[in-house]
Amino acid sequence: MEASAEKMMDLLRRASRPIRSLGRATVFFLKVFPMLPSRPVDWVTRPPLIERVRYPTQSGNAEGEVYRPDSPGVHPGIVVCLGVVPFEVNHPQVPVLGRALARAGFAALLYWSPAMRDFRLDPADIENIALAYDWFIDQPYVNAGCSGLLGTCVGGSFALMAAAHPLINQRVAYLSAYAPYSSLWTFAKDIASGSVASDAGRRPWKVDPLTRKVFVHSLTALLEAEEAAYLRRVFVDGKISPESVNLSESAQKVAALLMAGGPEEAGAALHSLPDEMQERLSAISPLSYVQNLQVPLMILLHDRGDQVIPVGESQQLCAALGSRKGVYYTEMQFSHLDPAKGKLPAWKLAREFFKFLAAVYRLFRHVVD
Repeated sequence: MEASAEKMMDLLRRASRPIRSLGRATVFFLKVFPMLPSRPVDWVTRPPLIERVRYPTQSGNAEGEVYRPDSPGVHPGIVVCLGVVPFEVNHPQVPVLGRALARAGFAALLYWSPAMRDFRLDPADIENIALAYDWFIDQPYVNAGCSGLLGTCVGGSFALMAAAHPLINQRVAYLSAYAPYSSLWTFAKDIASGSVASDAGRRPWKVDPLTRKVFVHSLTALLEAEEAAYLRRVFVDGKISPESVNLSESAQKVAALLMAGGPEEAGAALHSLPDEMQERLSAISPLSYVQNLQVPLMILLHDRGDQVIPVGESQQLCAALGSRKGVYYTEMQFSHLDPAKGKLPAWKLAREFFKFLAAVYRLFRHVVD
């Protein structure tokens, strides 16, 4: 009799799984977009527990925050790679994602990169994210078998590269990335030339100031400190002429790329960079890691008119992933994940919200037991 009752409960749980998955996805959807009415969610879910934690990196322990449900048992884990954001760690927008995930049933570790906070892309973050993930899924409140990575913007690219790291690549159940880049080679060419590839050839692209700043800071990171600071003043702040001081050969090659007048000139300048810089471009290009990905579920999203990272980067990534099972790609019409900036009419906004909800539902369907 007992065995029969347990079997019935198991059948009911399985039958209700799609509904429970949709419920949790809806909770996340309503809480992650502050513009949506979400007060009813607060009535039926408990406020998350928020903990300061220390997790390992190559250079010692780092501090971060964990957001998790205030309920017993284990929960799907998710390491969130925030990428480069133009505000401080204590900005009120930072905890929105963590709270939304926790109310929807996830235990979430927010990974902050010191390099990205300094507007630099550093290969060391790939291993550091893997180390953080390895530590996190070993916590007593995390279900290691239902855990994965999520990243936005360049954070999505680094989440993907970390998922391929041999330390964790067989223990990542899912990966979600919004507006990642796929190759620093193509992305750098787009930024330097102010143009992107299209079916009709290259077309002008208005580069976001934050994108330009990260590009310049990352390119100059291997130069002498004085030269790096000088080129950043010139090409980010626009304060001094680049010909007004003597630069080393490496710095001159970086300056040539930053002054490129078109895609051909930018491409030539990229291939003229010192070997160490070229190796660095490849080292932080997700396309270099695709063959080591073993993630069973990958959810990729990108806004078609994205001014921070061109949509062609995600399209290129999907092409590299080919016909691999478990890869889902959605193109949106927000403005770099911001529904308000897109200024869409109500019916289009509703359509885009539905597409977003449908995309994240796949993730919840994958982890909800």
